[in-house]
Amino acid sequence: MSALSGNGEPEWLLPIDLTVDSYAPEQIAYALRLRHAPYLREAQRLALDGLVPDMTGLTAGVHEETRRYLTAEPWLAHSLLASAVAAVERATLAALEAIVDASRPAARPAAGPTPRPIRRLTLQPSATIVGNMGVRKKSTGDGIELAWDVAPGVTEWTIRVSVRPDPRQDYVEGELLTLPLAAARFEVALDELPRRIQLYGLARDGRIVRRAVVSALTSGNSSAQWKRQATAS
Repeated sequence: MSALSGNGEPEWLLPIDLTVDSYAPEQIAYALRLRHAPYLREAQRLALDGLVPDMTGLTAGVHEETRRYLTAEPWLAHSLLASAVAAVERATLAALEAIVDASRPAARPAAGPTPRPIRRLTLQPSATIVGNMGVRKKSTGDGIELAWDVAPGVTEWTIRVSVRPDPRQDYVEGELLTLPLAAARFEVALDELPRRIQLYGLARDGRIVRRAVVSALTSGNSSAQWKRQATAS
């Protein structure tokens, strides 16, 4: 015989309560703590250096990390989970406030030092290149210009620039462009989001005879040397 709820309906007919009947609150708490942890470490670093962390900047960073997490999957923004999200944020901000309060000297001159801004926490991994051709780069106003040598047997060049707005997901592919045969350069606009550039030289029968793929390219690492990865011939 099926168990009945308080209103006399079978329990299996009742809607699922995400806050009770799933691991969603625990999953949200774990994921948000990981995302908020760098801001706590940054505040602790500044406090150990004898500085007063910028509570306003740290708070804005925590809120932004939460917003990015909630937009990653539609179900995370469900109204039933709002209390779980708010609880993690309150705990993080309370811990930050405790660190900031402890870093303030007992007596401070009227014109105290300006709080030191927090460092940018985004990591800048090196861009990588794989392929069987050389590609040169030159900085431009808002990105880089790629250049390469004309190759025998190539009758057409194609290039695709894709962007990766979320580091936990794959690149969002951009439009495939066909370049004039004589073209040997292409300019790419960059920002903090990683780009993947796929350059292919095609033979008359459609075979790819020259290729170069540059990945994880951003405005922050475009001037650094690319790491060349091994590829099959």
